[in-house]
Amino acid sequence: MHPSDAVRILFGEATDLRRVTAAEVKSAFRRRVRMHHPDAARGGAQRCGEVVSSLVSARDILIEHLETARKRSSGAAPVESSNTFKTYTGPTVVRLVRPVVEKLPKKEHERYYTGVFPTYKLKFGQFLYFATEISWQDLVRGMRWQRDQRPPYGEIGKAWGWMTDRDIQMVRAATEIPGMFGEKAVALGLLTHKQAAFLVRHQHHSQPRLGEYFVKERILLPNEVTQLLKAMERHNSSIERGNGPLPPFKPAGFVRHS
Repeated sequence: MHPSDAVRILFGEATDLRRVTAAEVKSAFRRRVRMHHPDAARGGAQRCGEVVSSLVSARDILIEHLETARKRSSGAAPVESSNTFKTYTGPTVVRLVRPVVEKLPKKEHERYYTGVFPTYKLKFGQFLYFATEISWQDLVRGMRWQRDQRPPYGEIGKAWGWMTDRDIQMVRAATEIPGMFGEKAVALGLLTHKQAAFLVRHQHHSQPRLGEYFVKERILLPNEVTQLLKAMERHNSSIERGNGPLPPFKPAGFVRHS
């Protein structure tokens, strides 16, 4: 999603991207989310979840865009105080040197995929594994990290006003009821099926992206994650059109150290 598209989602067509502030973005996000609350909106829970997901993406993209613009503007030479007199020696050029980040060597002792590339649509973690970019152990560790980073289900329910601290304690204490937190809350009559389904989607869209883990652990570089996401989208589109899978993809300049 481009920042200009994100602005239209949060503010409407007439808003100028150059005049938007981070505070306004957060305020608009909260206002729009309240409008699409499942209890207030006319659409179903699934539709509300999709709208909230797009609002979360728009907010994150705009915040990142504004932060990047702020850092760029702060890279200019500092302005001297009017009370300080110095001999002018010409403009000061500030060069921002980014540290060189190298990927870690391939883990020879771990399991990498060696079979035929799948002929069905894939999620990002699956795509990375089948394209031999990550090991099976990397995928498991990444999914565990992503799960641990997501906001607690009960806390989201409390933020929406659907659960209390006592409700959360009741669900946690109901060890005799099988299932996940939301399923137990429904069984206890604390949430409706509609509310439970919405909270699951909201929790999913609030968790960090899986690619962040592989960048953090120096398994992939940021530009590789971007290229691989596009390759996955092309693969899934090809499958959806009935054209079959695309050949396994390697990012431009890709070198796997051994």
